[in-house]
Amino acid sequence: MTIDVRGLSVLAGDVPLVREVSFELGEGERVGLIGESGSGKSLTASAVMGLLPDGLRATGSIMFHGKHLLGASERELSRLRGNELAMVFQEPMTALNPLMRVGRQVAESIRLHRRVPSREANRIAGELLDAVDLSGVARAYPHQLSGGQRQRIMLAIALANDPSLLICDEPTTALDVTVQAQVLDLILTGVARRSAALLFITHDLAVVARVCERVLVMLDGRIVEEGSTRDVLTQPRHEYTKKLLAASDLEVG
Repeated sequence: MTIDVRGLSVLAGDVPLVREVSFELGEGERVGLIGESGSGKSLTASAVMGLLPDGLRATGSIMFHGKHLLGASERELSRLRGNELAMVFQEPMTALNPLMRVGRQVAESIRLHRRVPSREANRIAGELLDAVDLSGVARAYPHQLSGGQRQRIMLAIALANDPSLLICDEPTTALDVTVQAQVLDLILTGVARRSAALLFITHDLAVVARVCERVLVMLDGRIVEEGSTRDVLTQPRHEYTKKLLAASDLEVG
């Protein structure tokens, strides 16, 4: 099992924002975490990554390849992040250095985590940029790229060190349909090549139908329904899931 989450709660003081969430992902499994804004999806992902905002705390259990993540030191978590755990956020400009060329940012991530010489890091970075169809932009700065290109740079950085778990938090929300499809294809190719588990957070049911094998539906900090993507999207049991489907233009055969 790649990751096993049991009874995860996230609290602000004594107020629960995420309540007793449990799920697991095996090697190569693709799971969608869906729900409206404010349902607790991103907080769940942040807890897994050890990146909760100040003032919030997590309780429960998060096991990652047999390691306890809750209670782990920042040093231990930093060693995992970027190596075995990676995340792609909705807005790449918040994660990219605006003063550094993007090719160098990919190479720096590789050099930092793999501890390889600069020349080797640059070679691997070039291969990764080729893999996300960005071989010609290595010397560009983030502001010179489109939203879709910046998201592909973030994906290259996330995949640079062959993580066993990739978390994507609304990575295609701000992209047009054509670019969204390209980024989703790259995500699927990237995780398949590495047999990585994928936790894909979104409110877009069409994206879930395309990307995920299994779905978790979140409402008010709780998982209210889960199952195979086909079952959840064609035979929803919970009223909230039915509401999400009714509000979407998804057609499931």
